[in-house]
Formats: sequence, structure tokens, C-alpha cells
Amino acid sequence: MKTYLKSKLSMRQYELLRMAAFEFKRWKCRVTAPKKFATELKQLQLGSGARPLKHWLNVDMIGSDLNLDIATGSLPFADNQFDVIVSQHVIEHLTLEDEFLPLLKECHRSLSEGGVIWLSTPDLEKVARSYVDHKNEDMITDRQQRIPDWNMGSIPSQHFMNDIFHQQLEHRNLFDLELLTWCLTEAGFKNVQRTDEKDLVEAHPEIPMRNDDYQSIYVRATK
Repeated sequence: MKTYLKSKLSMRQYELLRMAAFEFKRWKCRVTAPKKFATELKQLQLGSGARPLKHWLNVDMIGSDLNLDIATGSLPFADNQFDVIVSQHVIEHLTLEDEFLPLLKECHRSLSEGGVIWLSTPDLEKVARSYVDHKNEDMITDRQQRIPDWNMGSIPSQHFMNDIFHQQLEHRNLFDLELLTWCLTEAGFKNVQRTDEKDLVEAHPEIPMRNDDYQSIYVRATK
């Protein structure tokens, strides 16, 4: 169906159709989400997608343990509910002031004292340096190693910058360490540290490797 639609619609029409479908899923999540949700699980994954974790509460908009639109800035969990929250390549889909900052404050509320949050997202600084130094050709090589069937055809490599910033209208923000640190601090977190994927997987071996350090920033912070 996706290939058929792409062949019949302009790229702009196809993107708008995808966004309309996304907004419908978001609306459905909002009207069906519980006001309160009790769980004995102490580990929360926000944006689980096709990578649910055993013994974690996996949250996404569809097909998860608990379908939520986390962009509402409200989570239905008790104070101090979780010891760990992980979110990989999700926060770039949120607006900063209206969605991401309120979500971080809810994560802070939902974490136990000393609890840890791990975030990963495309790294604004890495992508910008790649553009200046290599016209993003190195980033393209890295992505093709991880996703062999991905390519940009004959489009010049500089277009990778547009792809990672916008991703067919899905991305809202890119972050570097300074901006992420500011956001986490505003939400009440402390001890914000740049890490890498290896640190996350060593702490939680059940999390599958994405092998995306080349384009991503990983951070860890505590309540």
C-alpha cells in the first residue's frame, strides 16, 4: 500500500497523508488513554516501537503494553513509580516548549529518588560537523551500513541534512549536549552526562544494540 500510494501521489501529498494518519493515531491515543495506570514494573521504555523489552513497561502509540501519546506532557503514573526510564530516538519528534519539557517534568515526577533517565537522539553537532567536513557522505555511509536498503538515489549527499532534520515532516528538533543538558536541568534532573550506546546496554543488557553512535547523542541523568 505504501509503494502504491507513493506512485500515485506527489511527495508532498504523500507526506501530508502520512501526517494525517499520524494525527489520527495521536487522537485515538488521547481519547482512550487511562487517567491513571498502576503497574508493579520499575522500568519504563517510552517509544518502544518494534523493540519491546521484557520486564519493562513498553509505551508507544500503537501495539505496546500501554498506548499513550507522550506529546500530551502528561503521564498516568504514580509519583516515584520507576527506577529507570529509557527513550531512544523519540524526543526529536516533539516540540521543545509544549511537548518535550512537560514530558521531562513528568518523567522526573515518575522516577524514584536517584532514578535514572537515558535518552538518545540524532546529534545536532555531529550532523553539522559532518556537513561541514564531509557534505554528510560519512553519515550516509554509516546509515547504509545499518540499513542496507536505504539510499538517496542520485540526490547529492547534502540532502542528508534535510532528511535528518525533517524526516518527512516527522522531526521537530535536533539536540546537542548543551541543549539537552538545559532541558533536563529545567525539568529538575541533575548529573547530566554524555554517554554512548555501550554504556546503556551494559547497564541494561536486554536492550538491543542500534549501533547508531556515529549519528546519535546518548545522555544519562538522575533525579
